[in-house]
Amino acid sequence: MRREDLVDWLLRERRRAALWAPVCFGFGSWVYFQGPDEPGAWALSAATAAAAALIPAAFAGRAPWLRLALMALGLLCAGFSAAGLRARAVAAPVLPAATDATVEGRIVEITRSRTDMRRVMLEDVIIYGLARADTPRRVRVSLLEGDFARDVRVGERVALYARIGPPAPPVEPGGFDFRRWAWFHGVGGVGFARGPAMPAPPAELQGPLARAQDWIGRARGAIARAIQAAVPGERGAFAAAILVGVREGVTQEALQALRDSNLAHLLAISGLHMGLLSALVFAVARMALALIPAAALRVEPKKAAAAAAMAAGLVYLVLSGASVATQRAFLMAAVALTALMIDRAAISLRALAAAALVILLLRPESLFDAGFQMSFAATGALIAFYEWVRERGLTQSPEQRPGLPWRIGRIAAGVALTSLIAGMATAPFAAAAFNRLPLYGLPANMIAVPVMSFWVMPAAVLAAALAPLGAAGPALWAMGEGIGVILHVARLAAQMPDAVRPVVAPPEGALALIALGGLWLCLWRTRMRLGGAAALAAGLAMWAQGGDRPELLIAPEGQAIGLMGPEGRAVDRARGAGYAIETWLARDGDGADQKTAAARPGLERDKTGARGEMSNGWRVALAGRRAPDPAALCAPRTLLILPRRPGPAPEGGCLALTDAELARLGAAAVRPDGDALRIEGALPAARGRLWGGGGG
Repeated sequence: MRREDLVDWLLRERRRAALWAPVCFGFGSWVYFQGPDEPGAWALSAATAAAAALIPAAFAGRAPWLRLALMALGLLCAGFSAAGLRARAVAAPVLPAATDATVEGRIVEITRSRTDMRRVMLEDVIIYGLARADTPRRVRVSLLEGDFARDVRVGERVALYARIGPPAPPVEPGGFDFRRWAWFHGVGGVGFARGPAMPAPPAELQGPLARAQDWIGRARGAIARAIQAAVPGERGAFAAAILVGVREGVTQEALQALRDSNLAHLLAISGLHMGLLSALVFAVARMALALIPAAALRVEPKKAAAAAAMAAGLVYLVLSGASVATQRAFLMAAVALTALMIDRAAISLRALAAAALVILLLRPESLFDAGFQMSFAATGALIAFYEWVRERGLTQSPEQRPGLPWRIGRIAAGVALTSLIAGMATAPFAAAAFNRLPLYGLPANMIAVPVMSFWVMPAAVLAAALAPLGAAGPALWAMGEGIGVILHVARLAAQMPDAVRPVVAPPEGALALIALGGLWLCLWRTRMRLGGAAALAAGLAMWAQGGDRPELLIAPEGQAIGLMGPEGRAVDRARGAGYAIETWLARDGDGADQKTAAARPGLERDKTGARGEMSNGWRVALAGRRAPDPAALCAPRTLLILPRRPGPAPEGGCLALTDAELARLGAAAVRPDGDALRIEGALPAARGRLWGGGGG
């Protein structure tokens, strides 16, 4: 491209340059999270100073290309600085090692694990035998089920005897790092109860904020119980989840059906729920004000209705528990409603960019959250598409008055098209995060989303309005009937043959190319936007190659191994280390369960351990507890894995992963490298980060 063409393109697209502000800011945050070591205070200071100098300089510059370059660099530095400052601002103690102890704390959240066990999040924690200064701010504990279980409630203070330790590292290099998630959520310990959760004396809450949070938590629990009393069973549990964010009653079976039908987004309070609530309140308030002449003369109905909708959204945010996804949804709705108040377009790419920038400024770690990625991908794609439709005059003119059948068909087509665009935009991010692609998600959403939009949420708003009068029963019943339709659709779609297709984890760089291509297509207006299609195609082609999956995977502390064989990954055990093995199989794009993988050829298994051979001829031997003297297994071109066996490596010419080496590596990935092996550990990749035990 000639310099003149580039300048001409920049001039034509100059009004769209602002849309790239959150992209540049987010890229700066991404840079902060890369690398094994924490950037020092000097790096954050330099980035902050650079941002403070470059951004004002961009406004003072004369040449368009210079202004854009200075602003992009300034925002990149600002994103880097914001991420580093946020990581330090949320710093809290983390348990150094696992221990058995009595844990006491106030329940602020109750959820369910992948095995359907109840989990409680505790705040104001006391761990007996541990100094207060070393006690985590929050801990998460899975409760006992069965005869020893007891009902617990949000706001209740409990004491229990538990096995509790630090958040777990990744189960393979490059995998999800739970330690980073826990760090930014203030969770410094996780574990499981060894005894029932018993009531503990209430502790004095420090400060008005803590007392308000406690009151809100108890109110949410009371509202959830009232909802489930009025609408029993799984419908009531679903209603409580979308109204007050209490999901403990949603069974794993129902949740799995929603996931397999691509309807799980209806359960999490996100942009759809906040948008529907705000739109309903806005419409009702504007209509009510317009029907009262005295009010319509004193205030502008549109702006007053926007203020009322924002207030309703804020109440919804507080009563739903203010999860990260709900905060993000409220910010997006607040930006749109603020735009209405200042006579700007409520739904536009500029409003979306502003919302993204605010969220990344407040929570830079959201960049790695699948909900953030999918929410903005879907919304951005829809706005860009309908903007393109309007520009080409494909919308209906106001003078046209089609008949009722045509209008109904147009609405149906609009719902289908919206679901298709949103599904296509979110599919790569959902597949990368969950390694699953629901094949019947589009028809399921075409039925369930209108039910949620025009049936469930209006009934929910009506129930909230009638609740103070004690007359919410009929509205809750209607809401439950709509939820029943959604759950029925979810199960129908999930039970279809081949309803879910396993997806291999994308190779490094593929998802970034897809994201860049999508942004390029949506944010520019001229024909240059078509260059995004090339980036999208390149990313998808890289992904289609299957990725570079490790031939051998070793779980943390050598608990299990998985060797790629002729029928897929073969694992050494049918029970135990379930989370690690399930994660390996999912990231392989393998739909098999652990029991099936434990029966595959490729590994010889017995009570002494497991043995196999890699593609370049190296032998792999895992020494179990009943294995003979390790020296007998040590031979040239053999990788010997020795968990729970302290001491030096045996002699004999093998490559030994001793107990100490396994502790240094954490989970490990082993790949053939010519006639040798290349071993990569999960722990060294973040050993110097704040969440990895390092410092800055």
